[in-house]
Amino acid sequence: MSDPVFAHLPPPRPGCRLTVTIPARNEARLLRHALEALAAQRPLAGEAPVLGTFDAIVLVNNSNDATADVARAFAAAHPALGLSVAVANFAPTEAHVGTARKRVMDAAAARFLAAGAPQALVASTDADTVAAPDWIAQIYAAAEGADAVAGHVTLGADEQAKLHAPVRLLYSRELSYRRAIAEVEDLIDPQPHDPAPRHASFVGAAFAVRARAYRAAGGVPPLPALEDQAFARALLRIDARIRHSTLVRAATSARTLARATGGFGTFIAGLHERGKAGETFYVEHPRRILEEFESRAALRRVWNATADEFDSETVSGIFGCEEARWLPLVDAALPFGECYERVAALAPGRTVYAPVPVEVATAALRAASYSANAASPTRRRAASGAG
Repeated sequence: MSDPVFAHLPPPRPGCRLTVTIPARNEARLLRHALEALAAQRPLAGEAPVLGTFDAIVLVNNSNDATADVARAFAAAHPALGLSVAVANFAPTEAHVGTARKRVMDAAAARFLAAGAPQALVASTDADTVAAPDWIAQIYAAAEGADAVAGHVTLGADEQAKLHAPVRLLYSRELSYRRAIAEVEDLIDPQPHDPAPRHASFVGAAFAVRARAYRAAGGVPPLPALEDQAFARALLRIDARIRHSTLVRAATSARTLARATGGFGTFIAGLHERGKAGETFYVEHPRRILEEFESRAALRRVWNATADEFDSETVSGIFGCEEARWLPLVDAALPFGECYERVAALAPGRTVYAPVPVEVATAALRAASYSANAASPTRRRAASGAG
């Protein structure tokens, strides 16, 4: 193990197929709940027990509370979990979740690769997140035919109950909006490895990736915030197959003291402010979302050499770029994700849309789903390369 922070880390136990990684900073109050959920993991009906097929690593960084003591005590009391605890103090410029998540996931992936297990899974969660009792089993199921699994993370029932009614309403609207995005994406640009029902999120509180795909994508970027979103883009860039499973469930906290600017805590704090003021919140214009899916699907057909006469027009129109400029960037020898990024970066002429209220966006996306569902679904799925 090249990282000195993890020099004591043992090799994977026999039969270990997954390592759960948890970055933790001043989480003595909540960490035990996350660990208890892992120790209580159960199999799906009729399947073999999962305890013993996975282990866990907690990376305690820059803490001044008893987080490390809580983790070590839990490891001693639950030897079957195979929990390892590492402690680090990063420089002030690096003391954030991006660095911590990267370091612990890098270590877990390197350990599997060194053991000759590139197909093993490295999972990510947070110290304030409680995995469902079948979380591990559902990850195994969702990972069949996939390189990565994005779990579905929501506020726990107890956490939602603590919210004021206007805030609960706004949060419910957020969930409806995300469901509408997932549905229309599946209709416009469906993928065989990610069928409906699905969701449209990729968050650090619940995802898993095969060790070889983690390494191929370059690992989690050490960003101070939204490192999970950046990693999702890196996976798509190499055409990693991501399964957005609604069955890989986890519940997170509703704390408003954000650990990272722009993350979930910032979002919840914003809902509180708007709820108190009787306001809604604004999201990306639905036309931009639909254009992304439509241009991606059309370009995918060009890349697959299954395009029809309208696909080039669609790409040129949405990106505001003549075919003679973008077509040379579409190389079937490269991953599609990389080609799409290259074309998108070249496009200076995309229409700028103002954000809209979340209710308006959700209604528009649902209407688009209805239209797409009614308009030749067989042809749409075949043309997108999804079977």
